Amino acid sequence: MLNSGPNFNCLTAKSSVRNLDSIRRLWITAATICLLCFASQAAEQKLVKITSHKKDDHTEFYVENLQYADVTVTIEMELSNLASAEKLPYTATIPPRTKVKVFSVTPTDSTRDSSWSYTYYATWGSLTAMPDDTYVYHLPYRPGEAFPVSQGFHGKYSHTGGDSFSIDFKMPEGTPVLAAREGVVVGIKDDSDIGGSYKKFEWDANYVLIRHGDNTLGHYVHLQKNGARVKIGDKVVAGQMIALSGNTGHSTGPHLHFAVFRAHSGKERETFPIKYRLSPLMADILSEGRTYKAF
Repeated sequence: MLNSGPNFNCLTAKSSVRNLDSIRRLWITAATICLLCFASQAAEQKLVKITSHKKDDHTEFYVENLQYADVTVTIEMELSNLASAEKLPYTATIPPRTKVKVFSVTPTDSTRDSSWSYTYYATWGSLTAMPDDTYVYHLPYRPGEAFPVSQGFHGKYSHTGGDSFSIDFKMPEGTPVLAAREGVVVGIKDDSDIGGSYKKFEWDANYVLIRHGDNTLGHYVHLQKNGARVKIGDKVVAGQMIALSGNTGHSTGPHLHFAVFRAHSGKERETFPIKYRLSPLMADILSEGRTYKAF
């Protein structure tokens, strides 16, 4: 059985920052810790940038989305002698390539020292995407080809939690991957030639990310190095070749991992139990262990 890694699949990041603000307005940075999905390679996949700005008696916090897709963030704060203007923890979807002021904190007693620290989580996708349950997806490979499902919905190896409704297709490296639904390309990684069965390879998976008309995202993962056949901003139609399959990232063998999702919070995404067109008159969900021929 061929399987992919944990449910965040190169899409979730975590970072922590601490700061002390004295009444004399001296700022001391105590620590900055980047824990981007267990690997140093995650730095090149940074989803957002969070900054703070001292203004009069309060500190403002901003989130900048560095990507071409919606990104959802969750910010957890620890405050001492400070109150937030927004409910905490704070979760919001930030539009592509924008910088947004999210909240501010103000001292509750101006005669005392105050301090703050935060941990943020970020994942691609929108909280408000509404999946079109009537849409029937194409199998993501060429008509006439048939491949087995090595791991299906609720697969025991890794299709749990936010990745519960994902599908792994066992296929040789270099197999043409087709768009299962029309949309706009909003994310690509295809510079990796590294993969293996250990979690340390999680951020080495190549992928193509496509935004659909209902704002859900289609995620095609473990692609071949230099295998992308589309670029950011391209509009694609269902059945169009978008990449070559591979074996990069956290993977136990050559296969294509595919899922449709939205953000559930900055910590987790939510995948959906989509149906595929299996014949001109039939559509259904796919079962683990069965082989499906595209037409």
